[in-house]
Amino acid sequence: MSRRDGESVGVVTIVAGRRAHLARQLDGLRRQRQPADHLVIVRMDQDEVLTGTAAAERVTVVDLPPDGIDDRLRLAAARNLGVRTAGTHTAVLLDVDCIPGHDLVAAYARATAQVDGLVCGTLRYLEPGCPAPGGEWTEEQLVAGSREHPARPAPGPGTLVRDDQHALAWTTSLALRSSTFDRIGGFDEAFRGYGGEDTDFGFRAAAAGLGVWWSGDAVAYHQHHPTQSPPVQHVDDIVRNAQLFADRHGWYPMEGWLRAFQDRGLVDFDPERGVLDRISAEPVGS
Repeated sequence: MSRRDGESVGVVTIVAGRRAHLARQLDGLRRQRQPADHLVIVRMDQDEVLTGTAAAERVTVVDLPPDGIDDRLRLAAARNLGVRTAGTHTAVLLDVDCIPGHDLVAAYARATAQVDGLVCGTLRYLEPGCPAPGGEWTEEQLVAGSREHPARPAPGPGTLVRDDQHALAWTTSLALRSSTFDRIGGFDEAFRGYGGEDTDFGFRAAAAGLGVWWSGDAVAYHQHHPTQSPPVQHVDDIVRNAQLFADRHGWYPMEGWLRAFQDRGLVDFDPERGVLDRISAEPVGS
């Protein structure tokens, strides 16, 4: 496997567009106190991927284009492909818009050696313009130019705390043993397009008796980018995936977004009656 065999760590990132974000993520991976053994980049578009050097002992780029059904991005399938390709003891899922703090790989390696479950690191959200486009940056600048997510646990440095909030175990930054990933069954590839697949993964982990731990040392910095709230450009995906989730788990995820879509006349949503229907096919942006 690698120089650490039973302790090897693979980082998986999936990418469609976002090449500037990927470049900063690779820069962060080059600065790790403990480099990753394998970096797997799953490319879901046709743009070139420039990996440079020393982001990990080994770097692999694999392709997973949109499906031939409706051209939706296959986020669940991409993560499954990435973890399988990494072939390491620990799999770290890191969204392409996240810059890893210098101790992220080592912290996740320590945590998954201690506990068998889902390990989530602290997420800090960067303000616009931080780091400066094309410029040099330090982690001290990232700390100063960011804030913690208000809804997520953020334990202090050197701590690993169990707090089984499976709904907050986002794949934005998440680590687990690859054997545990297989035990859960990976991501359900019936979820296509945007939304729901990571919540489903977290609750299937809960059903398997796996806890959630929060690491104070595995810090990731989420890069700012324009967003729509609610994300009306993904309304069809969200409606489809929310209904799929409800059919399997008995409740609707992403309820805040669904109610916002209802306020805009885009859906009919009544969770008490089990009703979720798309009622407007008007263009909703991109």
